[in-house]
Amino acid sequence: MEEIRFNLFKSTHKGLRALLADTLLQLQQTDFLIGPHAEAAIERIKLVLQLVHKHTKWEDDVVFPKLAAAAQSMTGYFTSQHYHTDALTLGLDILICGFEEAKTNTEKEAVANNLLTAFVEFMAYKLNHMNMEEQLINPLLWCSYSDRELQALQLLHLDQSSSNSEHLFLQWMLIHNTNRELAGWLNSIKQKSTSTQFNLIYTLAQEVLAPERLESINLNIYENGN
Repeated sequence: MEEIRFNLFKSTHKGLRALLADTLLQLQQTDFLIGPHAEAAIERIKLVLQLVHKHTKWEDDVVFPKLAAAAQSMTGYFTSQHYHTDALTLGLDILICGFEEAKTNTEKEAVANNLLTAFVEFMAYKLNHMNMEEQLINPLLWCSYSDRELQALQLLHLDQSSSNSEHLFLQWMLIHNTNRELAGWLNSIKQKSTSTQFNLIYTLAQEVLAPERLESINLNIYENGN
């Protein structure tokens, strides 16, 4: 049976997919003529854009330079997709500004409709992009790096998770990965990072996960630690 290698993107992409899907549901249920509801929806879009940008920057600055010279065309392909993501992000930013500057309910409703359409386009593009990354970039990394080395790369993504927005994203990652995946992830953090970082993430897990999930994760951590 073929060996199952470490998927560098999987845990983060699961969190991003969940956040994108939940945001779409929130936007579809938002009456943008109700001020507090509109403000909450727009703040959620801003959070998504910020976290996607952070993830993209990690890929550009940390992951892509690890690819061999032979993969230069692949790197260029995904970099160009990141540029397109930037263009879609700019479009959403412009619509947000347009909504915030709208004076009448008619103007607000028109911009809100365009904002939903633009977010759907952004979400569809990002979902497809993340799938391609896992299918095309992972095999290139597996040729040159061990699973331990790839886990260390993943931790570089988490080392910068200090802001409130990134703290919120950690919650999405914790909730939307399997218990076994979380146990492996927490073990990596425990072995390779500071106790402060491990305690921060483990405390967050205790806050957002159901007791039965924590029990399963603790058992896996204990077994792996011995």
